[in-house]
Amino acid sequence: MNVALWKKSWNESRWLLAGCMAIMFVAHWLRVWLSSYLPSQDLASMLSFLPEFIEPLLPVSYKQIATPAGKIAAAYDDPIVLLLVTVWAISRGSDAVSGEVNRGTMEMVLAQPVTRLGVLGTQSAMTLLGAIALGATALAGTALGLATIALEETVSASVFVPAALNLTAVTVFLAGVTTMVSSASNSRGHTIGVVGGFYAFSMLLKAIGRLAPGWKWLNYISYFTAFEPQLLVGDPKRAWIWWSATADGSFELGGLGYDSILIGLGLLFYLVALGIFYRRDLPAPL
Repeated sequence: MNVALWKKSWNESRWLLAGCMAIMFVAHWLRVWLSSYLPSQDLASMLSFLPEFIEPLLPVSYKQIATPAGKIAAAYDDPIVLLLVTVWAISRGSDAVSGEVNRGTMEMVLAQPVTRLGVLGTQSAMTLLGAIALGATALAGTALGLATIALEETVSASVFVPAALNLTAVTVFLAGVTTMVSSASNSRGHTIGVVGGFYAFSMLLKAIGRLAPGWKWLNYISYFTAFEPQLLVGDPKRAWIWWSATADGSFELGGLGYDSILIGLGLLFYLVALGIFYRRDLPAPL
């Protein structure tokens, strides 16, 4: 791929990536630090006063949340952390095609000795590298916190590797979806609106599927069902398997199953995006 395209992608994304990585690192370090001030026994007592209907909405039981590892694992699906990976995935994915078309620069880029594959490929590769960097930064923040802050019991940083991988996987998925929508749109605002609606709808489906009796099947429609970092920390055996059989004869996915679905679908959406972008006519810049 053209070196100039790599430089262009890097220059457009470096400050956003640097900011997201910095906040990601601090958020995970702070989670360890805050956990050191809240004994597990006190947290368990606090959780015992919550209504029972709240527990099914949570990814793990109250008992698991109150463990030292459980308190720290909550950082991996903290609203701030989810916001960071969402901002990265949607901002970079929406800029891949619709952002350039919206600004009127796509025609100028394609007028150079480059291919459409090169244009979309470098954008996508930079986005995927950023997703990996964000997951690694989250794990680094946790690891540094565990190395520098005294907790009530020793917790290994390796316990949180599946959570970091799951965070990376969901970022890849969302970036793939956004790029696919971007490849067919002429407006970056339209792309962000469509993906933002999809994001909110998926979150709503998961909440209803967990809470409402008889609506569990909605979990299979929401991609958030495959995003369970706290669960993977609480059950290390399940974190490194594809799936396992349950007592009622059905099966449940493990960490590798979750990640493979998210990453596999994300990459599939990238291929669809390439097909759309390769064939579509681009509007002339205004």
